[in-house]
Amino acid sequence: MKTLFIESESNIEINIPSEHINKLPQEIAIFTTVQFSQNLPKIIKAIEDTGRTVKLLKGRHTQYPGQILGCEFLKYDAEAFLYIGDGKFHPEAIMMQNLDKQVFQFNPFDHSLKELDKTEIERIIKKHKGAIVTFLSKTNIGVIVTTKPGQGFLKRALEFKALCEKKDKNAYLFICDTVDFNQIENFPFVECWVNSACPRIALDDKEKFNKPVVNMEDVWEYVKE
Repeated sequence: MKTLFIESESNIEINIPSEHINKLPQEIAIFTTVQFSQNLPKIIKAIEDTGRTVKLLKGRHTQYPGQILGCEFLKYDAEAFLYIGDGKFHPEAIMMQNLDKQVFQFNPFDHSLKELDKTEIERIIKKHKGAIVTFLSKTNIGVIVTTKPGQGFLKRALEFKALCEKKDKNAYLFICDTVDFNQIENFPFVECWVNSACPRIALDDKEKFNKPVVNMEDVWEYVKE
């Protein structure tokens, strides 16, 4: 079956009002989703015309400068961040690894600018660190593997399973297309879940698990030592 990828492009023309630009720090890194990327040159010029320095962020798996994905948690060399778009999914990915930096959001639909509150992200990170500690003390580990393109890491999951067994942990692979959280309760012997699919599952969907859940990359070094 042939697959045709069509890029989404918004017809919205984005202009950040000068009163909003004046609230931004002197150095700001900008990021957005692909549908708004055509607006970035004009936005950058408007900000730089005020004497500010602008950086463009880029994720590991994105095609364009200024484009990021919500499933990548990357540490960036920037003083502060500006997200162009609505919703919290993408800026939360920035906050995960850059908690000490300001993150602003300009909504192109209602033309509002706000600095995002990190309280909820701090709570999620604290709970995630607790889950990592739990993983270290548990023996029976359930490893979630998806068959979705771009998220399937069966080979790496098998490596992880072998490493766990060297640490006297029993690692069981659960392979699926879409994670069904209701089915997870059918495996009460699992003491801790390890997610090898989209990393947002172990963070945004943590409350849907009946046991602690961590991302595979978060605990890889622990079992490799």
